[in-house]
Amino acid sequence: GTRSVRSSSAAKSTSDLASQASHLQRRSGSLRQVYDAPMKRALLAVVIVAGGCPQKQVVAPPPIAETSKPPVATSPVDGVAPSVPKLRLPRNFLPIRYAARLEIDPTRTEFSGSIAITGVIDQKSSVLWLHGHGLTVHKASATKESSEIALTVTPHGAELLELRPAQSLEAGEWTLMIDYAGTFDQVSTTGAFKQTVGDGSYVYTQLEALYARRVFPCLDEPDNKVPWKLTLDIPANLVAVANTPMVSEAALADGKKRVEFAVSKPLPTYLVAFGVGPFEIVDGGKTKGGTPVRIVTLAKRGADAAYAAKTTAKVLEITEEWFGTPYPYEKLDILTIPVTTGFGAMENAGLITFTETLMLFDNKTSRARMYYWILVAAHEIAHQWFGDLVTMVYWDDIWLNEGFANWLEHKTTTKFDPSWHDEQSAFGVRIGALDADSLVTARQIRQPIVTEDDILGVFDGITYNKGASVLAMFEAFVGPDVFQKGVRDYLAARAWGNATSTDFVTAVAKAAGKEVLVPAFATFLDQAGTPEITATMSCQGTPNLSLAQERYLPPGAPPPKATKPWIVPMCVAYDRDGKRAEACGILDQATGSIALDAKACPRWVMPNVNGRGYYRSTFTPAQLIALRDEAWKYLTWTERRAVFFDARTAAVNGRLPLTLALSFVPKLLAGADRFTVPPALGFATTLDQLVPTSLRSKYEAYLRQTFGPGALKAGLTPKAGESFDIEWTREELIYAMAWTAREPTLVAEAIKLSDKWRDLPQSIRSMVLTIAVDANPEVFDRILRDVKTETDRARRSEMFGALGAVRDVTRQTRALELVIDPKIDIRETMGLLYAGAENATRANVQKFYDTHRVGILARFPKDSTTISVADLSRIFTSTCKADTRDAVVARVTKEFAPLPGGAQVVAQGIEAMDQCIAQNKVLEPEIKAWLGGLRLSKPKT
Repeated sequence: GTRSVRSSSAAKSTSDLASQASHLQRRSGSLRQVYDAPMKRALLAVVIVAGGCPQKQVVAPPPIAETSKPPVATSPVDGVAPSVPKLRLPRNFLPIRYAARLEIDPTRTEFSGSIAITGVIDQKSSVLWLHGHGLTVHKASATKESSEIALTVTPHGAELLELRPAQSLEAGEWTLMIDYAGTFDQVSTTGAFKQTVGDGSYVYTQLEALYARRVFPCLDEPDNKVPWKLTLDIPANLVAVANTPMVSEAALADGKKRVEFAVSKPLPTYLVAFGVGPFEIVDGGKTKGGTPVRIVTLAKRGADAAYAAKTTAKVLEITEEWFGTPYPYEKLDILTIPVTTGFGAMENAGLITFTETLMLFDNKTSRARMYYWILVAAHEIAHQWFGDLVTMVYWDDIWLNEGFANWLEHKTTTKFDPSWHDEQSAFGVRIGALDADSLVTARQIRQPIVTEDDILGVFDGITYNKGASVLAMFEAFVGPDVFQKGVRDYLAARAWGNATSTDFVTAVAKAAGKEVLVPAFATFLDQAGTPEITATMSCQGTPNLSLAQERYLPPGAPPPKATKPWIVPMCVAYDRDGKRAEACGILDQATGSIALDAKACPRWVMPNVNGRGYYRSTFTPAQLIALRDEAWKYLTWTERRAVFFDARTAAVNGRLPLTLALSFVPKLLAGADRFTVPPALGFATTLDQLVPTSLRSKYEAYLRQTFGPGALKAGLTPKAGESFDIEWTREELIYAMAWTAREPTLVAEAIKLSDKWRDLPQSIRSMVLTIAVDANPEVFDRILRDVKTETDRARRSEMFGALGAVRDVTRQTRALELVIDPKIDIRETMGLLYAGAENATRANVQKFYDTHRVGILARFPKDSTTISVADLSRIFTSTCKADTRDAVVARVTKEFAPLPGGAQVVAQGIEAMDQCIAQNKVLEPEIKAWLGGLRLSKPKT
């Protein structure tokens, strides 16, 4: 699902909280984060490229490990009585089907229900265990044929229910009957949660990963995948939807009705879903295969769902075609959730949920937002096969769901509209993964699950982006058709069941006839980090490319654990008599080589064809200059971006001169599209905070000279017939001029446009508002006043973002007061706590937090699907200052590390801070030398 991702830089996140300060973060974040940072989204994926590499004999490492097995109970004379589970439930009772009836009234704060859990007891038992969180059990019994035995249900901790029968239950099929009640979550988005929009109240579900137990007593683990039947008693004037089609509706007393849904296909608990509210339903037609599609939207918002209704069936058809099998479920409903949720979308089988800003558009909506709708829809629809039809056995393999969906989504968008050229977006996924993987504290893809905190921590950039990037690399290695066959074989063999990484990799290896895939995948799945490969040309005799790999470690990183050599499929491009040639091989040891078919010594080598290899490359200055001056015309644009990324990384790490990396900026700008302009801008503008005052004017002149022509061409306002690329890159270009270089004409124009900002095209609203609010105190005062009464939630998000971005600390403090305003949902305003762009505003946020700590924590969501209290530690670790480093470490270690999930968040925050400090130490003298020696051309008169 497209939830916001904790502890990740570019992962599956469409959180409006993050986007409130996105332009600011692009200009103030650590330099390791700027290249190809997502400009208008937090969700990236990988598309497939053709190609292959010859196989060579390798020594296989141990196979992919399987972890987190459920406990096995022993059998005493009076029946097994498993002790309190520490993580996974015992399997002496396994459900085979559920039938639940719930009474759901969105105007209330609680719900009631009953559930019949039919399952098999494998041996005589005196204790059974289920999951249950915040549920009050009124009555429970176990029935078998004519027998009924009372059950005593006792909560253990926050997550478990112990069921103790009056007498031991013999082996066989039993049905557990439980009457119970629970409460709606009104401060977060877990379990069954309540949202109020205007005068209407709604109830939705979000059950991934550990939240089904908040709605049903159940075995809440993904390998228990069985049919479900839901019946909902609701107010007669409301609409109910669920995973399956409605089969009957009957009137009840007291103005209620009973809505019964068809029995589902086998589902894990986390994919069960329903919604109740005054929904408006928009017909989305049927696919060619006959699947009905509906958009279930908020009251009075049907017109805004027109684009979603028009396009969903087409996205579903494209995905069906790729998988080669029909959509697995009877219908597809797209359910709209208000913007104050903490996640973007969720892949519930047959009932996908989307936040409203992803799918409801007025007539001023940008093409970028329409693109994002298609992109996220492609991701969630891919899950209907990968994750829903075939589900991972346990959460250590969640990458099988999320990495795959991230990998496939750009394939779908590319076919949906070829003019988007979205196959190039795959490179951004790789960069997001490499960024997340640059931390020594980063997880491995298949992270062993030891505690429930570990489950909540796996939804990050490693799972999504690294998983996708590794798939893309191996897909290129075996070829797209072969890889597709392996995927189809895997799904056919595991349909309606569960699978592991080993099952998946084995299927692809069998289809490819390449056993090396199994150990090669393992080196990327079961250890953290990224290989960094050095390629050295030897031309004594036949040209030969010597290769050496080691783990990438940026300055400031702590010593890592030992890693084994990765088994890396590599394809390199090189000069052969003035033309481009390619060669491939596998690097399976610390060193290796690839022979090049050339008579003369190649003048250049690009060691990562199409940028598909999941590794970094090191270059000498001579190698980079050859790629820039001789090879550039022979490289694809993705390869050019890859060269720039590695050059930029080397410069910020102090391995190559900054001026050499900056010499690639004009080369990249020549691409003039949404893939080339943003990384060039991101690199140049992120140097902003390190520019000394004495050289400030020279730096701003460099920005105007380098990016001014592009900004002038784009203009502040859209023009009829302009390209998607200009619309997309306008924001970055204008910010470089009006925000970083403070170009007065553009700032004045933004202030003027802000008078009627609500009527502007959506593509420039946030940009105009942010520049004007920062530059003009009167605009700030007006927006601060108006945000409290604004009813359009998308525009409220834009207003909060602009207020949080202001660089004047006095006005920033007034904006921060919104975080503790009891009349405003803190989920809309908590982004202001992370919006400080400069040292002064970061320090001001820290001071505000310290002053209002008790009030903030009291209002902060305790059980969010997307953010934990420990994430507040980033308020402090985002400070990239050596003189405060030790004090920050002491504080966050004491205050935040002991919290649930806090140890990992704090460790990564500290490491990111240390890397930033180390990089700044390297860059400060480089920036002074660059600007001191910079010669700018005189402006034309």
